[in-house]
Amino acid sequence: MPAVNTNRPEDERATSLKRLLFVIVAAALAYSGWWIYAAQSLRSDVEAWFADQRADGWEANYDDLSVRGFPSRTDVTLTNPSLRAPDGAFGWSAPFLQMLTLSYRRGHVIIAWPDTQTLMTANGPAEILSQGLRASIVYQDDVILRSNLEAEVLNIVVPDQTIALAGVNAAIEKIEPLDATYRFALALDSVAAPDTPVTGSLVPGSTGALRTDATVTLSAPLTNASVTGDLPRLEALEYRNTQGRYGALVVNSTGEVSFDASGRARGEISVVAENWREALANAEANGVLPTGASDGMAEILGLIASLSGSREALDVTLGLNNGTVLIGPLPVGQIPPLTWP
Repeated sequence: MPAVNTNRPEDERATSLKRLLFVIVAAALAYSGWWIYAAQSLRSDVEAWFADQRADGWEANYDDLSVRGFPSRTDVTLTNPSLRAPDGAFGWSAPFLQMLTLSYRRGHVIIAWPDTQTLMTANGPAEILSQGLRASIVYQDDVILRSNLEAEVLNIVVPDQTIALAGVNAAIEKIEPLDATYRFALALDSVAAPDTPVTGSLVPGSTGALRTDATVTLSAPLTNASVTGDLPRLEALEYRNTQGRYGALVVNSTGEVSFDASGRARGEISVVAENWREALANAEANGVLPTGASDGMAEILGLIASLSGSREALDVTLGLNNGTVLIGPLPVGQIPPLTWP
């Protein structure tokens, strides 16, 4: 006679629930173990980086290192990090620094800076005051594929001088399948020098903006190591649709420039300047130019402008030959070789 199933439906459901609970607990324990391993590996990587800098002669310290974010994140927070170059010419310190990552998505890091930082330079200390300063880096096999930096406000304060930036956005993206060519874009919605003259072109109360779109070719791909070490050499720069505004002056520029192994430039840069006469008059009125100097400069620039058919629109092509700046066949200046610090 056929077998009789004596298990009640309630017992079968209880058994299924126990099995499901066991699977859930086992999976949670496995994931927790993996998160702990990932967090410890990340901690070890940060500690090793600071140790490497100290081995190279840098002062590299922090008060505390924590890894949080379970279960979906592995976020590193450094308290009071500081760096100082062996020769003392460069240093950096901040109340904290955060590196934020998704634990299930490696190769994508977000870096968040505090509102105040301090840079030590050969010319003295500089304070960096910011709002919303953060960067994102996406990489694969240590090669940076794309990165961007943004800040609502970014002020650089040195003794008796301030440069105020707002709406800061910078981005770089590797152009595939090229080995070391990147598209670079920069936007500054506002540039101001509200306190004192900083250079001959930055005068009190003036505001400006900058937009540029360029293609950059390097001697090697950007890697995570190169960002904090030796940067690849710049080999070529092609920029399009670059526009700078400051006060009355509007400058549009395009160009293609190559650089030899010593950083000397070759190529052509086309410059179109609008409202340049008004800009000269404003510079004289603000005391940047001596009284009467703007008239003489206007005559010279007007003569250059007339070469393109108009004394009002300054439209000129600058040639670069091993760092020498040329207008036609005439040398008018020299730019130093471009080398990374």
